[in-house]
Amino acid sequence: MKHRPLFSSSRWPRRGAWATALATVVALAGCAGTPPMAAVPAMHGGSASADTAASAGVSPAFTVSGAVMKRATFDLSALQALPASTQAVGGNSFTGVSLWALLNDAAVGLKPDTAARNPVLSMYAVLVGSDGYRTVVSLAEIAPDAGNRTALVAYSLNGAPLGRNGMARLVMAGDAKPGRSVARLAAIEVFAAQPSGR
Repeated sequence: MKHRPLFSSSRWPRRGAWATALATVVALAGCAGTPPMAAVPAMHGGSASADTAASAGVSPAFTVSGAVMKRATFDLSALQALPASTQAVGGNSFTGVSLWALLNDAAVGLKPDTAARNPVLSMYAVLVGSDGYRTVVSLAEIAPDAGNRTALVAYSLNGAPLGRNGMARLVMAGDAKPGRSVARLAAIEVFAAQPSGR
C-alpha cells in the first residue's frame, strides 16, 4: 500500500478560501441577531403550485422581517405595485424596486433604534435566496442621504421575467463583481448592529 500524507494540500481548501471565510466571520462579529435560515416563505393556503415552485428552488414570494414595523410578504403583483426603477448593469437592463424604497414602504417601514445616534448607519439587511445563498447590504450604503448606492430588487431582465432566477433577485449596481446578486429571493431580514455587551 502506497503511503499518502495525511495533510496533503489536495485535501484542504486553498489559503484564499480560508481568508475569505475568516473575513466573513470577522465582518459579522458583534452583530445583533442571527441571520435568517434559507426557508422559502409559506404561501397563503399552501397551494400545490407553491409547493412545486419551492421544491424546484424558485421562490414565488419573499418575506421582509426583523427591524421593521410590519412583517410583509411580497409576490410579483405586490412588488410590481410599488414604484418601478430601471438600472443598466453589465449590458443588461433590470427593472424592479429600490431596496431602500421597499424597506421604507408603508407595508414594511424600518424600525430604527431611536436611542442610537444616526441609527440607520448601523443597520443592515440580509438577503437570502431559496438555495441558501445570502448576502449583506448596509443600509447606510443605500440610504439617499448617505451612500446613495443603488440596490434593486429586480423582477424583470431586459423586459422579460427572470425565469430560472425566480420571481425576484437583488441587483447591486456599481459592485466590481456580481457576488451580491442574490437570485430566487426568498427572504430579507433587517438587523441593527449592537455594541458588544449591550
